[in-house]
Amino acid sequence: MKQKIIIAVMLFTTLTFAQQTYELTPGVKGNQIVMQLSNISQTQSAENVEVKLIKQPENLTFSKTESMIKDINKSEEKEAAFEFDVRYDSKISKADTVEFLITDNKSINLTKQFIFTYTQPKEFRLEQNYPNPFNPTTKIRYTVPLNVKRERSNVILKVYDILGNEVAILVNEEKEPGYYEIDFNASNISSGVYIYRLTADKFTSTKKMMVLR
Repeated sequence: MKQKIIIAVMLFTTLTFAQQTYELTPGVKGNQIVMQLSNISQTQSAENVEVKLIKQPENLTFSKTESMIKDINKSEEKEAAFEFDVRYDSKISKADTVEFLITDNKSINLTKQFIFTYTQPKEFRLEQNYPNPFNPTTKIRYTVPLNVKRERSNVILKVYDILGNEVAILVNEEKEPGYYEIDFNASNISSGVYIYRLTADKFTSTKKMMVLR
C-alpha cells in the first residue's frame, strides 16, 4: 500500500520537532512526502524557499531531490511534495533516515528528518518472474518470513526444463527474513518453457517462465 506522509513545517521559528517514524512496504511505488510550509510571520514574506533532499538511503528512490517555492506570503501555506519508490529488496533489519534542508539562504534554515522502517514479510512467497517471456534476462522475487525457531531459513531456488532436468541453481544458502530479487540469465539455454522452484523449510512453490528468442 502506498504511503502518503503529510507534515507541517513552520517557517521563521527556532522550534525543533521530534523525529517521526513511518513504516514502508518494500516494492511499493508512488509514495509521497508532502511538507506543508506555513509562514507563521505576521509581517515577513518568504522568498525563494528551497526544500532540498540532503540525506537519502539506498532503499528509497526519489523522483526529484529539490523543490523551489518562489514566495510564501505572511500567514500563507504552500506545499513541497516529493514522490519516492521503495526497493523491493530493501534491508529490513535497520531503520533509514531521510533528511531535508529548508532554506531561503537568509533567515530560514531548518532541517526535517523522517525515519523509516520496513514491514517484515509474514510468509514465504515466490513471485512471477518479470519480464515474461524474456530474452535473455529476467528477475525473480521471493520473500522469507521470520522463522520462529531460528533467524535464518535454508532457501533453494532452482530452474528446470519442462522434462524436469535441472538447468540452474540460483540460490542455495541460508537467508535472513526479508525481500529478495535475483537475476536469471538464460543466454546459454534454448527457447522454451521452464520451471523455477523455491523450497524453504516446509514451503515449496513452482512457477513457469518462457525464454523467447
